Amino acid sequence: MPRIQADSVAEHVAQQRAAVFDAAVTLFVEEGYGEVSMGDIAARVGLARNSLYRYFPDKAHILLEWFRDELPRQAERSAALLEGAGDPVERIGRWAIDQLDYAHHPEHALMASLPDLLAGADTRAELAEVHRTMAGPLEAALADAGIDYPDERRVVAELVGGLVLAAGRCEPTSPDPVVRARTLAAIAAVVTSR
Repeated sequence: MPRIQADSVAEHVAQQRAAVFDAAVTLFVEEGYGEVSMGDIAARVGLARNSLYRYFPDKAHILLEWFRDELPRQAERSAALLEGAGDPVERIGRWAIDQLDYAHHPEHALMASLPDLLAGADTRAELAEVHRTMAGPLEAALADAGIDYPDERRVVAELVGGLVLAAGRCEPTSPDPVVRARTLAAIAAVVTSR
């Protein structure tokens, strides 16, 4: 029986599970989610492959756990940028730049793997709820900008989000000042046009 490196079996299991999770996320970022097998994760942690299944049934569960951990942090950061005093168009612009900056983090590539998780209705519902939660602060900032009707705010929020996504595709490897300036100008025009 292997020796445990913790004060209790439960603590050992928690440490091993965290090690498996960290190793998997690192491999997903380095190699790409689709290129990593459970055997690769087990090798990185130094476990037998069959031992890995004590902690996660498959790599999709690891990615889903990462997503569930990551999105609340993203939502919190977005809310902090969008809420508060100051010109709402400037707040929305800061949020847009933050979204573009995040797109250049290696972990962001894991978001592209999320369609692999959408097989279950519960997961789809959870992702839709997170999307609504993340859209709330943007819609509140749009209300601060004078867009009074909820349906109009939803439309403008979708347009702003679309501009940010398009800008992200225009700067796939590094920030581009021209793309960002044009994106901010387009956002200001969409938000302030009547």
